[in-house]
Amino acid sequence: MNDREKNLHRLLASLDAAPVREPTEAENNRKEHLLRTVMNDAPPLPQPAPPARRRRRPLLWVAAGAVAATAAVVVVHQGSPGTSGPGGPLSSAELASWTGSPSRPAATSPAATAAEKWCVEALGDDYSGTPVSYSNLDVRGSITSVVVTGGKTVSYCLTDRSGQGMTEVIDPVRKLADDAAEVDSAGGHGEGSSGFNYLVGSVGSGVRAVTLHDGGRTVHATVDNGRFTAWWPAAEPTGSADGKVVLTLADGSTRTVTGDSLFPKG
Repeated sequence: MNDREKNLHRLLASLDAAPVREPTEAENNRKEHLLRTVMNDAPPLPQPAPPARRRRRPLLWVAAGAVAATAAVVVVHQGSPGTSGPGGPLSSAELASWTGSPSRPAATSPAATAAEKWCVEALGDDYSGTPVSYSNLDVRGSITSVVVTGGKTVSYCLTDRSGQGMTEVIDPVRKLADDAAEVDSAGGHGEGSSGFNYLVGSVGSGVRAVTLHDGGRTVHATVDNGRFTAWWPAAEPTGSADGKVVLTLADGSTRTVTGDSLFPKG
């Protein structure tokens, strides 16, 4: 091989009109998001069949004096990889940044990318080797919430910038009347400045917005793919909204119900 052949790649590079530059933050985020999707699509290595597990029953969960009532779900993970704040999985400082109306970042934004990674890792055994998708992604202050679906596992996840948070396995979206909304999962964690409530539920095809009222707060839920999600600070969490809930319908009309009426009967 002569010198010209050895240096061929340098000669070709000198002819490239595109300038050499470092990738932007947005390009890095897209690359990481794509890589995670490709990795999730890869077939898992053969594993011994696990022992059969019984379906976990609903429970009443209590944390630092606050009651969390769940509907057909179980809290399966909290406070990892970080350590949860006093009395709850999210710190007082992070909760203080809450906003009633969330922002809706792109799935490749830094906040979304960090939350997606945290939530998938938090339920690693459930999502291992399973392609995942995301919905109901929103940011309130410095806390991101998202619904992660992979195979038969669906979870609701809340996490902050410090790497603290919680995630619960929830039910799939339910088929409801066009103008209806129904809670699938609800909870209250912590107390005082570290307390918060959350509601996750299904909506009918005609519901465009869900607005909750609790403790003087107005909470504009995120509605996406037949599901609504919302959370808000609460000094004494009850896992419900004590005020009216307004459903905005596709024709522009509204329907007002009580927070308790969103919970399935029986």
